[in-house]
Amino acid sequence: MAPNIFICLRNALCPLYWIEKGTRVNSDVAKDEHWESPVPGTYRFIPERGWHLIRRDGAEDDKQEEPYVPVVYCRVVHRYLLASDMEQRCRYHKVELKHGEEPQRCLFFRLDDGFTWVIGWDSRGKFIPGPYRKWCYDKETMTMRRMTSYEDSSAATSPSTSRNSSVA
Repeated sequence: MAPNIFICLRNALCPLYWIEKGTRVNSDVAKDEHWESPVPGTYRFIPERGWHLIRRDGAEDDKQEEPYVPVVYCRVVHRYLLASDMEQRCRYHKVELKHGEEPQRCLFFRLDDGFTWVIGWDSRGKFIPGPYRKWCYDKETMTMRRMTSYEDSSAATSPSTSRNSSVA
């Protein structure tokens, strides 16, 4: 393959292209940080693998998590969660998004209250940034349904009524 003459001349004659742009980051360095959330402890950034919990607070000095527990960023609640917690909070359900349409398989995410669900990813796996409509799991029909405004307001004042119909 012949070299591109335009690029060769541009690099040779224009001083702007003589220097390297940007700063280089050494990606081989693993760094440790102490976090209070999702679990108080020491976390390590492993290049190309992300953050991992390596030691919980209150554990013995020499005892580390074996293997390291991966931590992922949840874009629904805007914070880091343990990967196992993220898996427990996500469930696939088929729901009718618009009246009269065919039900679509969506990935739901359970919020911190333990009984409210939101659709975080559509049927193609594309993330939905929000705002989110609230859903709840109906044990009688074994399906997800939209929360009514009454359920939404009563859940804030008396969570025990809505928790009975939620999936744990």
